[in-house]
Amino acid sequence: MSDSKKSCLGFTALILGLGLAVVSLVAGGIGELVRFLGGDSLGINLKNGAIIAGIVFGLLFLTAVYFFISIRDWSWLPAIAGGVYAVLPDLVLGPEDDVLAMVAGVGISGLLSYFQYRRDKKGGPTA
Repeated sequence: MSDSKKSCLGFTALILGLGLAVVSLVAGGIGELVRFLGGDSLGINLKNGAIIAGIVFGLLFLTAVYFFISIRDWSWLPAIAGGVYAVLPDLVLGPEDDVLAMVAGVGISGLLSYFQYRRDKKGGPTA
């Protein structure tokens, strides 16, 4: 499998892990609300939702780590890190930090790819 596919799969696993963890927490919250209003919550409460969210996120995080560790050409990693930072909740209000992180990540990846290409073209050692 190519490095680009591994990095995309790792990034997808991280996003999927975050999304499913949020869905599990919301389902637990809805179960608590239903139980509070006197209905049957089918055994899903906030505690169970948090446990499920932790397990799901943990498994998908480990899957992403596996994909990232198996990458041979590390020039993909800054772009992926910039993408992860852009998707995570904003630490600074506004889109400026997301744009800066994506541009920096893609720029660093481009430089690493350029240097890798030059080293391969000269016949130098490859990792």
